[in-house]
Amino acid sequence: MKKPGWIGVFLIVAFTFIFLQSGCAFCSDLGGTESPVKFTFPPPDSAQTQTYLGLSAMKQFRVGDIRAKIVVIEVMSGLCLPCQANAPKMNEIYQTIQTDSGLADVKVIAIAVGDDNSSLETFKKQFKPPFPVLIDPNREIMRSMGLKATPTTIVVSTEDAKVLFTEPGVIQDTDAFVKQVKFVKQLEVMDKESQQ
Repeated sequence: MKKPGWIGVFLIVAFTFIFLQSGCAFCSDLGGTESPVKFTFPPPDSAQTQTYLGLSAMKQFRVGDIRAKIVVIEVMSGLCLPCQANAPKMNEIYQTIQTDSGLADVKVIAIAVGDDNSSLETFKKQFKPPFPVLIDPNREIMRSMGLKATPTTIVVSTEDAKVLFTEPGVIQDTDAFVKQVKFVKQLEVMDKESQQ
């Protein structure tokens, strides 16, 4: 027996509500997702970083310059113990994103705030992040976002620099985090299609 259309719609709405209640329990926003990210990243640290992010030059850049639909930005410090605990989780998230064809247009980047070159190199040697880690020694990016602690992971749309969601602290469930990235990516696609 075929179910009426309104039951299907109800089930979709109910599923979305349940997903948001469970999968997004860890999420918080940064004073409203309508506030775009306005900071400038430091220049790429290597040609490999430039290529990965799809940047046209080795100079400072903005979120919108990254060739991707969504960027996962971890704001961290190499000297921060919770950030060190989060490092293997971010490596796992990066690997999952890299191997998922549905997330081919998602990039991962970290910003080391308050670090110097020596502390950042020590962190890189120990945790071997496979994604770019740029340095922000004066904590300008952290201040511009109004962040109080590291690590904080921010998921941003590159088209309008809108913060889609954030996760403060150590990521507890990497699978749930990646599912949330997929979910907000789908919402962004539907939102863009509805505006056309």
